[in-house]
Amino acid sequence: MKRKNRKQSGNIVPFPGTSARLEQQGQQALEEKRFDEAIRCYSEALRFDDSRQEELKMALLIAYHESGSHEEGIELSRDMLLKGEGHYFDVLDLHVLMLIQRKRYKEVADTLSVLMEEGLPSDRYEHFAHLKALADRMSVKKETVLFRTEDGLQEKMMKLAELGKTDAAPFEKELIQLVQNEAEHPFIQTIALGLLREIGTAEKITVKKMQREKDLVPVLTDEAFQQPFFQSVIDGLDQRAGQDNPALYEQAAELVKQYQFLLHPFDPEVSPEKWVEAVLLKLNAMYEQDAEKTEDAEVAKALAVMKELDEISAF
Repeated sequence: MKRKNRKQSGNIVPFPGTSARLEQQGQQALEEKRFDEAIRCYSEALRFDDSRQEELKMALLIAYHESGSHEEGIELSRDMLLKGEGHYFDVLDLHVLMLIQRKRYKEVADTLSVLMEEGLPSDRYEHFAHLKALADRMSVKKETVLFRTEDGLQEKMMKLAELGKTDAAPFEKELIQLVQNEAEHPFIQTIALGLLREIGTAEKITVKKMQREKDLVPVLTDEAFQQPFFQSVIDGLDQRAGQDNPALYEQAAELVKQYQFLLHPFDPEVSPEKWVEAVLLKLNAMYEQDAEKTEDAEVAKALAVMKELDEISAF
């Protein structure tokens, strides 16, 4: 057995396969969101294996990021960048996101300024330019309040619409509060989430909407109408009605857009095919002045969700 596979840790000589077993345990812990356990396993694996240092460090870096151990993650990612370990831009991305989490905006701006002057790959330039612009804004932003207690739905909609034309960064905290407040109107929450994505919010937040919850990082999310579920539904509507009944297709597509915007970032808990079937059944029932009837349990579930969304959108 090669010496590097019998590496000693202190006075302990590990059994063959120790590192692989620890890595497997770390991966399982990471998938199950037991981040402290994942960090422990990957850290131990690094002590026992010289041959896969880069892979193990990358896994440990992800665990640090996911766990919120940003100071440890920043130290590790900086060391990896200096040594050229891992895929450079993936490590850099996590490094910058963790710096933003720690509100070290000047460090982000300085780091990215140098890299942008040296030149970035075309597929990475827009992403890092966006993060640099965020860091520049946040380093000089002023604390101010967007909403008043007495503001109603219409006032909030108007303010958010205006905010979309200027700079939403100074109101990041309020926007986060909106998407985390299940009592807020889903339409307002979707607009707020879109603004957070545009300003490059790199903080992990919990979206609470319509008895649903999801953890996400706004800057890494897609727009409402870029979600795979929505695209599949539009394709399904085109196949079912696009050629034979263009008017029905346009009406169905518009209705699906309204539903998607209210639900975002969530998808209905039915398949795209059943969602298509339900929306067409709903519209046909409106034309025929008849009740929506189906024996398909999943279509019935979709119709129930649509009814809920109709009631919400009637403001």
